Amino acid sequence: MDALSAALDRLVERGVLDRGQAGAVLAEMAAPAAAPKGARRLLGEIAGYLGASFVVGATLLFLGEQWDSLGTAGVVAILAGMAAVLFGAGLVVRLRQAAGDDVRRRLSSTLLTASAAAAAFAVLALLEGDTDDSFARLASALTGLVVVLAGYVLSRSALGQLGVAVAALVAYGNLLEALDVFDTVPFGLGSLGLGVVWAVLAWRRLVTERRLALAIAVVLALFGAQFTIIDGTDAENYLGYVLTTLVAAACFTAYIRIREWVVLAGGVAGATLVVPEFLYDVTDGSLGASGVMLVAGLTLLAGSLAGLRIRRLPDPPDPPDGPTVSGGSVASGGPAAAGGSVASGGPAADGPVGT
Repeated sequence: MDALSAALDRLVERGVLDRGQAGAVLAEMAAPAAAPKGARRLLGEIAGYLGASFVVGATLLFLGEQWDSLGTAGVVAILAGMAAVLFGAGLVVRLRQAAGDDVRRRLSSTLLTASAAAAAFAVLALLEGDTDDSFARLASALTGLVVVLAGYVLSRSALGQLGVAVAALVAYGNLLEALDVFDTVPFGLGSLGLGVVWAVLAWRRLVTERRLALAIAVVLALFGAQFTIIDGTDAENYLGYVLTTLVAAACFTAYIRIREWVVLAGGVAGATLVVPEFLYDVTDGSLGASGVMLVAGLTLLAGSLAGLRIRRLPDPPDPPDGPTVSGGSVASGGPAAAGGSVASGGPAADGPVGT
């Protein structure tokens, strides 16, 4: 690397390269090598998925055939053992993962996510019948949430993030059931709250799969807003209309800022849902099915035209990724003299890097 830095310094001094180009060369050489790709690695990934599928399938088939004869202890032991095997295999794959190795990362995440489901069912089999069923389901859901969250922290993937979202919603629903809360409004508001949480995670880039996080946020928010309408009372209906309108407006506003089609689709879907619902309600159904379809179609067209109009606006400026290296040090981003070192982090006099 020292010889390369010296050679780049000489090229910069002769004007063949500028300091930014030299820095780009050094940054590329210092980047970790990408993991090798090929048919063997692809076949290895497929084999891992098939192996995990066979383990889960064989275990479920055995449990189905021998459920009565195994008893609670036997079922719990098998499910817990399957969870341990899957989690251990996922952990081993994760520990052997090199930088940029997407194949091992996806395989590890799949195994860890599957172990969460097995662990949740093991807890359910252990507690169901001996305790209140709602408590057993809550303990099972919380176990699955903890394991899948740990798996996502260890090895991130789209499947892992989706598993965390589903587990969180199921755990919240079971918590309401354990508290004897069966009204649709608390569950809808909780789902909407989870959507807000996922939107914040995506906005702050705390999750790797940002577009999927936005999609999860939109789905959870719209589902929660619409779920409050299920009971059909006037107050809950109007609450659902207001919440759906707010979600749609938030999606359109977010699209202006980030230009992600996922949030635009959420805004259009929310508007298409709430407008005919509201009109059908306030007219006591006098619109009829054809009128509702017409209003929904017009709303969908209006939302699509609004999205196209937003796309014509100039894109918002991207946030800076970091300090720009120009005339300064490539390795640290600090200032350097015009003839300074490419690899050092501070000012240097004219001359080769190695001194």
